[in-house]
Amino acid sequence: MFILEVDTVGQYLVDQGVIASVSDVQVQQLLGGVSNRVLFVVFSGDKKPWVLKQAREQLAVEQPWFCSVTRVLREMDVLQISNRMLAGKSNGLQCQSVVPEILFEDRANYVYAMTAMRGQAREWKQDLLAGELDPEIFESVGWLLGTLHSGSWEDSTITEQIGDQRFFEELRVDPYYRQIARVHPTLQTAIDGLVSDLAGHRHCLVHGDFSPKNMLVDDTDVTRLMLLDFEVGHFGDPAFDLGFFLTHLVIKSIRDSARAVQYAKMAQVFIQAYQRVMLPRVNAAVVAEIERRGCTNLGACLVARVDGKSPVEYLSDSGKQETVRQLGKRLLLDGVEHVENVWDIETV
Repeated sequence: MFILEVDTVGQYLVDQGVIASVSDVQVQQLLGGVSNRVLFVVFSGDKKPWVLKQAREQLAVEQPWFCSVTRVLREMDVLQISNRMLAGKSNGLQCQSVVPEILFEDRANYVYAMTAMRGQAREWKQDLLAGELDPEIFESVGWLLGTLHSGSWEDSTITEQIGDQRFFEELRVDPYYRQIARVHPTLQTAIDGLVSDLAGHRHCLVHGDFSPKNMLVDDTDVTRLMLLDFEVGHFGDPAFDLGFFLTHLVIKSIRDSARAVQYAKMAQVFIQAYQRVMLPRVNAAVVAEIERRGCTNLGACLVARVDGKSPVEYLSDSGKQETVRQLGKRLLLDGVEHVENVWDIETV
Protein backbone atom coordinates (compact mmCIF):
# COMPACT_ATOMS: atom_id res chain seq x y z
CA MET A 1 0.00 0.00 0.00
CA PHE A 2 1.32 3.42 -0.98
CA ILE A 3 1.44 5.65 2.12
CA LEU A 4 0.31 9.20 1.59
CA GLU A 5 2.30 12.02 3.19
CA VAL A 6 2.37 15.73 2.47
CA ASP A 7 5.53 15.38 0.37
CA THR A 8 4.37 12.31 -1.59
CA VAL A 9 0.86 13.38 -2.62
CA GLY A 10 2.05 15.33 -5.66
CA GLN A 11 3.83 12.35 -7.24
CA TYR A 12 0.97 10.06 -6.24
CA LEU A 13 -1.52 12.23 -8.13
CA VAL A 14 0.82 12.34 -11.14
CA ASP A 15 1.00 8.53 -11.11
CA GLN A 16 -2.80 8.36 -10.85
CA GLY A 17 -3.18 10.62 -13.89
CA VAL A 18 -4.91 13.36 -11.91
CA ILE A 19 -2.27 16.05 -12.59
CA ALA A 20 0.61 16.47 -15.04
CA SER A 21 3.25 17.75 -12.62
CA VAL A 22 3.87 17.81 -8.86
CA SER A 23 3.98 21.59 -9.16
CA ASP A 24 0.27 21.54 -10.00
CA VAL A 25 -0.75 21.05 -6.36
CA GLN A 26 -0.15 22.40 -2.88
CA VAL A 27 -0.77 19.98 -0.01
CA GLN A 28 -1.51 20.63 3.65
CA GLN A 29 -2.00 18.16 6.50
CA LEU A 30 -5.36 18.61 8.22
CA LEU A 31 -5.28 18.23 11.99
CA GLY A 32 -7.53 16.18 14.24
CA GLY A 33 -7.52 12.83 12.45
CA VAL A 34 -7.42 9.94 14.93
CA SER A 35 -7.95 7.12 12.46
CA ASN A 36 -6.90 8.54 9.08
CA ARG A 37 -4.41 10.67 7.21
CA VAL A 38 -6.37 13.64 5.95
CA LEU A 39 -4.78 16.04 3.46
CA PHE A 40 -6.06 19.23 1.86
CA VAL A 41 -5.09 19.45 -1.81
CA VAL A 42 -5.24 22.74 -3.73
CA PHE A 43 -4.84 22.54 -7.50
CA SER A 44 -3.49 25.20 -9.82
CA GLY A 45 -6.06 26.52 -12.25
CA ASP A 46 -9.82 26.21 -11.84
CA LYS A 47 -10.03 22.70 -10.35
CA LYS A 48 -11.74 22.80 -6.96
CA PRO A 49 -9.74 21.62 -3.93
CA TRP A 50 -9.92 18.06 -2.62
CA VAL A 51 -9.80 16.51 0.79
CA LEU A 52 -7.74 13.35 0.35
CA LYS A 53 -8.14 10.60 2.93
CA GLN A 54 -6.30 7.36 3.68
CA ALA A 55 -7.00 5.03 6.60
CA ARG A 56 -4.41 4.25 9.31
CA GLU A 57 -4.13 0.75 10.73
CA GLN A 58 -3.22 2.02 14.22
CA LEU A 59 -5.38 4.79 15.61
CA ALA A 60 -3.70 7.84 17.15
CA VAL A 61 -4.71 7.34 20.79
CA GLU A 62 -2.71 6.47 23.91
CA GLN A 63 -4.00 2.91 24.33
CA PRO A 64 -3.28 0.27 21.63
CA TRP A 65 -6.14 0.36 19.12
CA PHE A 66 -6.01 -1.22 15.68
CA CYS A 67 -8.55 -1.56 12.88
CA SER A 68 -8.20 -2.78 9.30
CA VAL A 69 -7.59 -0.09 6.71
CA THR A 70 -10.32 -1.71 4.60
CA ARG A 71 -12.78 0.33 6.65
CA VAL A 72 -12.18 3.22 4.24
CA LEU A 73 -13.94 1.13 1.59
CA ARG A 74 -16.93 0.98 3.91
CA GLU A 75 -16.71 4.74 4.35
CA MET A 76 -16.96 5.25 0.59
CA ASP A 77 -20.02 3.01 0.41
CA VAL A 78 -21.78 4.75 3.31
CA LEU A 79 -20.97 8.17 1.90
CA GLN A 80 -22.49 7.22 -1.46
CA ILE A 81 -25.63 5.91 0.27
CA SER A 82 -25.88 9.10 2.33
CA ASN A 83 -25.66 11.23 -0.79
CA ARG A 84 -28.55 9.27 -2.27
CA MET A 85 -30.58 9.77 0.92
CA LEU A 86 -30.10 13.55 0.73
CA ALA A 87 -30.43 14.01 -3.04
CA GLY A 88 -33.05 16.62 -3.85
CA LYS A 89 -33.92 17.22 -0.19
CA SER A 90 -33.82 20.54 1.65
CA ASN A 91 -34.49 21.08 5.33
CA GLY A 92 -36.06 24.51 4.73
CA LEU A 93 -33.86 26.00 7.46
CA GLN A 94 -31.34 28.82 7.47
CA CYS A 95 -28.65 26.20 8.12
CA GLN A 96 -28.42 23.68 5.27
CA SER A 97 -27.15 20.13 5.94
CA VAL A 98 -24.92 18.38 3.40
CA VAL A 99 -22.47 15.51 3.05
CA PRO A 100 -19.35 15.47 0.82
CA GLU A 101 -19.31 14.00 -2.66
CA ILE A 102 -16.67 11.43 -3.64
CA LEU A 103 -14.44 12.83 -6.40
CA PHE A 104 -11.75 10.14 -6.70
CA GLU A 105 -11.27 6.52 -5.58
CA ASP A 106 -8.16 4.35 -5.30
CA ARG A 107 -9.44 1.27 -3.53
CA ALA A 108 -6.15 -0.59 -3.96
CA ASN A 109 -4.40 1.95 -1.72
CA TYR A 110 -7.43 2.67 0.50
CA VAL A 111 -7.60 6.28 -0.62
CA TYR A 112 -10.41 8.53 -1.74
CA ALA A 113 -10.95 12.23 -2.31
CA MET A 114 -14.05 14.22 -1.45
CA THR A 115 -15.33 17.74 -1.85
CA ALA A 116 -13.88 20.31 0.52
CA MET A 117 -16.09 22.61 2.54
CA ARG A 118 -16.05 26.06 0.98
CA GLY A 119 -15.15 29.29 2.74
CA GLN A 120 -13.76 29.46 6.27
CA ALA A 121 -15.16 26.19 7.55
CA ARG A 122 -14.69 25.34 11.21
CA GLU A 123 -15.48 22.39 13.47
CA TRP A 124 -18.88 22.83 15.07
CA LYS A 125 -17.28 21.37 18.20
CA GLN A 126 -15.18 24.53 18.57
CA ASP A 127 -18.29 26.72 18.44
CA LEU A 128 -19.84 24.67 21.23
CA LEU A 129 -16.71 24.80 23.38
CA ALA A 130 -16.75 28.58 22.96
CA GLY A 131 -20.34 28.68 24.24
CA GLU A 132 -21.96 29.41 20.87
CA LEU A 133 -25.19 27.38 20.75
CA ASP A 134 -27.20 28.19 17.64
CA PRO A 135 -30.67 26.57 17.61
CA GLU A 136 -30.78 26.64 13.79
CA ILE A 137 -27.73 24.39 13.67
CA PHE A 138 -29.15 21.99 16.26
CA GLU A 139 -32.37 21.77 14.27
CA SER A 140 -30.43 21.18 11.07
CA VAL A 141 -28.44 18.39 12.73
CA GLY A 142 -31.64 16.72 13.95
CA TRP A 143 -33.12 16.94 10.45
CA LEU A 144 -29.96 15.44 8.96
CA LEU A 145 -29.86 12.43 11.27
CA GLY A 146 -33.59 11.86 10.91
CA THR A 147 -33.28 11.97 7.13
CA LEU A 148 -30.47 9.41 7.07
CA HIS A 149 -32.31 7.09 9.46
CA SER A 150 -35.78 7.36 7.94
CA GLY A 151 -34.55 7.32 4.36
CA SER A 152 -32.82 3.98 4.88
CA TRP A 153 -35.43 2.44 7.19
CA GLU A 154 -35.74 -1.33 6.65
CA ASP A 155 -34.07 -1.01 3.23
CA SER A 156 -32.93 -4.51 2.22
CA THR A 157 -30.57 -3.20 -0.46
CA ILE A 158 -28.70 -1.07 2.06
CA THR A 159 -28.65 -4.01 4.47
CA GLU A 160 -26.82 -6.06 1.84
CA GLN A 161 -24.35 -3.26 1.19
CA ILE A 162 -23.37 -2.32 4.75
CA GLY A 163 -24.85 -5.02 6.97
CA ASP A 164 -21.47 -6.26 8.22
CA GLN A 165 -20.80 -4.67 11.63
CA ARG A 166 -17.11 -5.57 11.96
CA PHE A 167 -15.88 -1.98 12.02
CA PHE A 168 -18.62 -0.91 14.40
CA GLU A 169 -17.48 -3.72 16.70
CA GLU A 170 -13.80 -2.74 16.43
CA LEU A 171 -14.25 1.02 16.65
CA ARG A 172 -17.22 1.40 18.98
CA VAL A 173 -18.55 -1.70 20.73
CA ASP A 174 -15.21 -3.00 22.02
CA PRO A 175 -13.24 0.22 22.74
CA TYR A 176 -16.27 1.99 24.20
CA TYR A 177 -18.74 -0.51 25.65
CA ARG A 178 -16.72 -3.63 26.39
CA GLN A 179 -13.81 -1.55 27.62
CA ILE A 180 -15.89 0.11 30.34
CA ALA A 181 -17.12 -3.32 31.44
CA ARG A 182 -13.46 -4.33 31.83
CA VAL A 183 -12.80 -1.18 33.88
CA HIS A 184 -16.07 -1.43 35.85
CA PRO A 185 -17.01 -5.13 36.25
CA THR A 186 -20.27 -4.15 37.97
CA LEU A 187 -21.44 -2.82 34.58
CA GLN A 188 -20.83 -6.12 32.78
CA THR A 189 -24.43 -7.33 32.85
CA ALA A 190 -25.79 -3.98 31.70
CA ILE A 191 -23.23 -3.77 28.89
CA ASP A 192 -23.97 -7.31 27.75
CA GLY A 193 -27.64 -6.38 27.60
CA LEU A 194 -26.93 -3.17 25.71
CA VAL A 195 -24.74 -4.91 23.13
CA SER A 196 -27.43 -7.55 22.64
CA ASP A 197 -30.00 -4.77 22.30
CA LEU A 198 -27.97 -3.12 19.53
CA ALA A 199 -27.84 -6.39 17.62
CA GLY A 200 -31.58 -6.87 18.01
CA HIS A 201 -32.65 -3.50 16.58
CA ARG A 202 -31.09 -3.28 13.14
CA HIS A 203 -33.33 -0.92 11.19
CA CYS A 204 -31.39 1.66 9.20
CA LEU A 205 -28.13 3.30 8.21
CA VAL A 206 -26.23 4.28 11.36
CA HIS A 207 -23.42 6.82 11.02
CA GLY A 208 -21.57 5.57 14.10
CA ASP A 209 -19.50 8.73 14.64
CA PHE A 210 -22.23 11.37 14.68
CA SER A 211 -20.54 14.07 16.74
CA PRO A 212 -19.81 17.82 16.58
CA LYS A 213 -16.15 17.19 15.73
CA ASN A 214 -17.30 15.56 12.50
CA MET A 215 -19.46 18.50 11.47
CA LEU A 216 -18.03 21.52 9.70
CA VAL A 217 -19.87 24.83 9.71
CA ASP A 218 -19.42 27.60 7.17
CA ASP A 219 -21.45 30.81 7.16
CA THR A 220 -19.70 32.69 4.38
CA ASP A 221 -23.00 33.41 2.63
CA VAL A 222 -25.65 30.98 3.90
CA THR A 223 -24.90 28.73 6.84
CA ARG A 224 -24.01 25.19 5.79
CA LEU A 225 -23.20 22.18 7.93
CA MET A 226 -21.25 19.28 6.42
CA LEU A 227 -21.17 15.84 8.06
CA LEU A 228 -17.90 13.90 7.78
CA ASP A 229 -16.30 10.55 8.74
CA PHE A 230 -18.51 7.65 7.68
CA GLU A 231 -16.12 4.75 8.33
CA VAL A 232 -18.11 3.37 11.28
CA GLY A 233 -21.30 3.44 9.21
CA HIS A 234 -23.39 0.28 9.10
CA PHE A 235 -26.96 -0.98 8.99
CA GLY A 236 -27.90 -1.09 12.65
CA ASP A 237 -29.63 0.47 15.64
CA PRO A 238 -30.48 4.19 15.31
CA ALA A 239 -30.43 4.52 19.10
CA PHE A 240 -26.63 4.38 19.00
CA ASP A 241 -26.36 7.55 16.91
CA LEU A 242 -28.70 9.36 19.30
CA GLY A 243 -26.75 8.32 22.37
CA PHE A 244 -23.37 9.01 20.80
CA PHE A 245 -24.35 12.52 19.71
CA LEU A 246 -26.05 13.46 22.97
CA THR A 247 -22.93 12.38 24.87
CA HIS A 248 -21.07 15.36 23.47
CA LEU A 249 -23.79 17.78 24.54
CA VAL A 250 -24.00 16.38 28.06
CA ILE A 251 -20.24 16.43 28.62
CA LYS A 252 -19.99 20.00 27.36
CA SER A 253 -22.85 21.02 29.65
CA ILE A 254 -20.99 19.51 32.61
CA ARG A 255 -17.77 21.21 31.54
CA ASP A 256 -19.61 24.56 31.28
CA SER A 257 -22.33 24.16 33.92
CA ALA A 258 -23.50 27.77 33.53
CA ARG A 259 -24.88 26.73 30.14
CA ALA A 260 -26.45 23.43 31.26
CA VAL A 261 -30.00 24.74 30.88
CA GLN A 262 -29.18 26.08 27.42
CA TYR A 263 -27.72 22.72 26.40
CA ALA A 264 -30.86 21.00 27.66
CA LYS A 265 -32.97 23.27 25.46
CA MET A 266 -30.76 22.64 22.43
CA ALA A 267 -30.98 18.90 22.99
CA GLN A 268 -34.76 19.26 22.78
CA VAL A 269 -34.47 21.25 19.56
CA PHE A 270 -32.34 18.43 18.14
CA ILE A 271 -34.54 15.51 19.23
CA GLN A 272 -37.75 17.22 18.14
CA ALA A 273 -36.34 17.95 14.68
CA TYR A 274 -35.14 14.34 14.45
CA GLN A 275 -38.52 12.95 15.41
CA ARG A 276 -40.43 15.22 13.02
CA VAL A 277 -38.53 13.64 10.14
CA MET A 278 -38.83 10.10 11.50
CA LEU A 279 -42.55 10.05 12.29
CA PRO A 280 -43.98 10.07 8.76
CA ARG A 281 -41.94 6.92 8.02
CA VAL A 282 -41.65 5.17 11.39
CA ASN A 283 -44.35 4.24 13.92
CA ALA A 284 -44.62 6.69 16.84
CA ALA A 285 -44.12 3.94 19.43
CA VAL A 286 -40.92 2.86 17.69
CA VAL A 287 -39.65 6.45 17.57
CA ALA A 288 -40.33 6.82 21.31
CA GLU A 289 -38.48 3.56 21.96
CA ILE A 290 -35.49 4.81 19.97
CA GLU A 291 -35.37 7.86 22.24
CA ARG A 292 -35.49 5.70 25.37
CA ARG A 293 -32.78 3.34 24.16
CA GLY A 294 -30.79 6.30 22.89
CA CYS A 295 -30.63 7.56 26.48
CA THR A 296 -29.30 4.17 27.61
CA ASN A 297 -26.61 4.32 24.93
CA LEU A 298 -25.89 7.85 26.13
CA GLY A 299 -25.18 6.44 29.58
CA ALA A 300 -22.66 3.92 28.28
CA CYS A 301 -21.02 6.51 26.03
CA LEU A 302 -20.62 8.95 28.93
CA VAL A 303 -18.72 6.38 30.96
CA ALA A 304 -16.70 5.45 27.87
CA ARG A 305 -15.59 9.02 27.26
CA VAL A 306 -14.00 8.98 30.70
CA ASP A 307 -12.84 5.36 31.04
CA GLY A 308 -12.83 3.95 27.49
CA LYS A 309 -10.00 3.88 24.95
CA SER A 310 -10.84 7.35 23.61
CA PRO A 311 -11.43 9.65 26.60
CA VAL A 312 -12.63 13.15 25.79
CA GLU A 313 -9.67 15.54 25.73
CA TYR A 314 -11.35 18.77 26.93
CA LEU A 315 -12.51 17.57 30.37
CA SER A 316 -9.44 17.36 32.60
CA ASP A 317 -11.10 18.25 35.92
CA SER A 318 -11.30 15.01 37.93
CA GLY A 319 -14.43 16.14 39.76
CA LYS A 320 -16.27 16.78 36.51
CA GLN A 321 -14.99 13.50 35.11
CA GLU A 322 -16.57 11.78 38.10
CA THR A 323 -19.83 13.65 37.47
CA VAL A 324 -19.83 12.34 33.90
CA ARG A 325 -19.03 8.83 35.12
CA GLN A 326 -21.78 8.74 37.75
CA LEU A 327 -24.41 10.26 35.46
CA GLY A 328 -23.48 7.75 32.78
CA LYS A 329 -23.80 4.83 35.17
CA ARG A 330 -27.19 6.06 36.35
CA LEU A 331 -28.51 6.36 32.80
CA LEU A 332 -27.10 2.97 31.83
CA LEU A 333 -28.40 1.11 34.87
CA ASP A 334 -31.67 2.92 35.58
CA GLY A 335 -32.58 4.49 32.25
CA VAL A 336 -34.88 7.40 31.42
CA GLU A 337 -37.71 7.70 28.92
CA HIS A 338 -36.91 11.06 27.35
CA VAL A 339 -33.89 13.19 26.49
CA GLU A 340 -35.26 16.03 28.62
CA ASN A 341 -34.99 13.75 31.69
CA VAL A 342 -31.20 13.59 31.28
CA TRP A 343 -30.63 17.18 32.35
CA ASP A 344 -31.39 16.81 36.03
CA ILE A 345 -29.75 20.05 37.11
CA GLU A 346 -29.21 18.80 40.66
CA THR A 347 -27.20 15.88 39.30
CA VAL A 348 -25.37 17.76 36.58
